[in-house]
Amino acid sequence: MGANDAGIRAAVDATVDAGTVYFEMRIESEPAGVARFHSQGVCDFTRRRATSRTVTDVPADVPDVFQIADGGVVYSQEDGDQWHVLDVGGWGGASLLSVLGWLYGVEDARAGDAGEHVVTMSARRVLEACPAPLRDELRTAFDQAGHLDAVATGWVGTDAANRITECRLELPGSVNGLFGSVDVGSRVTLVLSDFGEPACISLPDAGPAEPIGEYVQRILRQAEEGE
Repeated sequence: MGANDAGIRAAVDATVDAGTVYFEMRIESEPAGVARFHSQGVCDFTRRRATSRTVTDVPADVPDVFQIADGGVVYSQEDGDQWHVLDVGGWGGASLLSVLGWLYGVEDARAGDAGEHVVTMSARRVLEACPAPLRDELRTAFDQAGHLDAVATGWVGTDAANRITECRLELPGSVNGLFGSVDVGSRVTLVLSDFGEPACISLPDAGPAEPIGEYVQRILRQAEEGE
């Protein structure tokens, strides 16, 4: 793949077209010390399902979380606890596309020293250049994250089949997102492997799903009331 925006968008499409992919993802706050966690799982782009287990390093004493996404519905369960079900408004926000989707918005790309592609992306460009069926879902995901007007930087690596094998994104803080404006950015590192391998993702018997906006307002209200 050449270091150009069209080539990187094609790599996103090739990754999705593989059908399934196993992943490892690490997210760390910027500045460091606010949050750090890592996840492992599998994403089935064809069936629009994903599953993962997330371990939180910072803050301490946060239970591990097992999650299953089915379209825009996310089932979450801490060890030994009941399922909690949220409707996040679309597959774009519930899946790896919340990360990979940024790469549809490359505005500048150049070859890096180690064979990677160094990129600058904007959310506005994502919504102009992404596949039409994803546009509304990615717009919702960016809106919830407070990133509708955001610009991000990072790098991406691909394999011989032009599929994304690794990427790192430096994302800014949130502006008017679900939790308001938060001046804490994040560094997201994603490693992909085992493209097209079988993935059996079963759904739990749980629900109904609570809209994420209602959930956030309830959590904020409880925090204000000291519950």
